[in-house]
Amino acid sequence: MRTAYFDCYQGATESMLLGALLDAGADLERLRDDLQDLVPGAVHLSVSKVQERGLAVSRIAIKAKDDAIRREMREVAAVILKSRLSKSVQERTLRVFHRLAVAWGRLQDKAPETVVMNEAGSLAAIATVTAFVLLLDQLGLAQLSCSALPMGSGTVKTPEGLMPVPTPVVVELLAGVPVYDNGEAGEQVTTLAAAMLSTLIKDFGRMPAMRLASQGWGAGTGKQPALCRVLLSQEATAEGETRESIGVVETNIDDANPQFYEYVIERLFNAGAVDVFLTPIIMKRGRPGIKLTALVTPEKQEAITDIIFAETPSIGVRTYITERRVLDREILSVKTDFGPIRVKVARQMGSVTNLMPEFKDCVSAAKKQGVPLKVVWQTTLAQALQQTGAAG
Repeated sequence: MRTAYFDCYQGATESMLLGALLDAGADLERLRDDLQDLVPGAVHLSVSKVQERGLAVSRIAIKAKDDAIRREMREVAAVILKSRLSKSVQERTLRVFHRLAVAWGRLQDKAPETVVMNEAGSLAAIATVTAFVLLLDQLGLAQLSCSALPMGSGTVKTPEGLMPVPTPVVVELLAGVPVYDNGEAGEQVTTLAAAMLSTLIKDFGRMPAMRLASQGWGAGTGKQPALCRVLLSQEATAEGETRESIGVVETNIDDANPQFYEYVIERLFNAGAVDVFLTPIIMKRGRPGIKLTALVTPEKQEAITDIIFAETPSIGVRTYITERRVLDREILSVKTDFGPIRVKVARQMGSVTNLMPEFKDCVSAAKKQGVPLKVVWQTTLAQALQQTGAAG
């Protein structure tokens, strides 16, 4: 598994995104072959290198022989579903166009399947989204994140007429995505790029913790093209171990009723926190306090922060993304003289590194059998060592 971070500091267009992935190490000929599964013989892919700001940057253009001038969303879906593309590629490509159709449907007060896609429904556009998904698969990118997106300003000509920047459909697509004004005039994020990024990427903002492996640069069009880059992580670590990005939300509290913490922790776990813990600290003026920390998947940081603000006296939190290494683990049911007891087993490189009997099961067995808890725990651990072969 690899991680990709799209650094769209000058915006995002289809050419920039595809060019960056290709420049990062994807195989051009394999992409050409795979695109033939969409509509054989109809799609033409051209790639050029642009010297820009001291870099040789990739630019991709996709053209297609297309008899249809305008397609409704259901017709776009039919093209994708009739293709020889894998089910996984079809599903993600359809998700991009469905999100786009829903956005247009809200603006036009129409059902998504009846929305006319105009340029976004062309075979070239369908091939472009398909190519993006194929490149993600080719590079083995399972975790995707992206920078905040610059919006630009001014107006742009569209099939619907002159529109402000960002266009209404881009605003719909990027609802919930962090954006900013970079002071540049003109369209910074195209409709199709907005649809691809907002559909396939959930984590926007700062670059996650990862071990860098390579980078790729993509160029837009024009004499002074905008650039974007993609940063790729190394391959997954050794067998039995994974590295993943984890969000941290923490705050220091010195004025909360300590009886409330149990309820707050329960709410945070119910909201999807991976772990929650309290750390005693000494704050300013020597006051004892508590540091409340929640580990969460990056996309849930906002929801966890809202709960902390609602349920504690805190008026500020710290959030950041870090990396954690996680060993493979499983739960085994171990037969003992006191009944079956669950044991958590952790492995690395195929070898058992840790065994931990389930505490609640041990307590229940000790009460039921009328024996000391430590006897149940020690017996279960010994049985687990034999059952897993970790006893040597």
